[in-house]
Amino acid sequence: MSKTAGVGRLAAPLVLCVAAMTLMLRDQQSNEYGTVAYSDLGGFKYLVYANGLCAAYSLASAFYTAVPRPATVSRSWVVFLLDQVFTYLILAAGAAAAELLYLAYNGDKEVTWSEACGVFGSFCRQARTSVAITFGAVLCFILLSLLSSYRLFSAYEAPPPSALGSKGVEIAAYPR
Repeated sequence: MSKTAGVGRLAAPLVLCVAAMTLMLRDQQSNEYGTVAYSDLGGFKYLVYANGLCAAYSLASAFYTAVPRPATVSRSWVVFLLDQVFTYLILAAGAAAAELLYLAYNGDKEVTWSEACGVFGSFCRQARTSVAITFGAVLCFILLSLLSSYRLFSAYEAPPPSALGSKGVEIAAYPR
């Protein structure tokens, strides 16, 4: 893969994370029932922080990819592990925000929470858009994780058939 293609593949999650973060940061609504803002809900704050961290990681990765240096297994491990961490971070943030949206749209009758989106529809629509964009970023990070895992694990060779014995794969037997 060329360096420009590597930098280009990192631009999509950067743009998506910044877009989702910006939408959520500007999400607030006031009406006769009160005011609601993203900062009133912990899951939405987590979404903003996670999108910001993932955007920063995408930017740092783009610079890291653009600078020519020899590929080593240790560098591949670092990229692989960081891709995993940020993939799970943005996935968890998207899931937490989606749960908040579910409660905002449907409420929870067991604990007598009413739905809020009937009253704060504009707030909910903008939050829903931000969460949808975040899940687009999640897909990008999953693809990046798959690419980094392929790059890392293709550096290793399969064990020779003679190492496996005549029966194929050996399974360790533990004493009882």
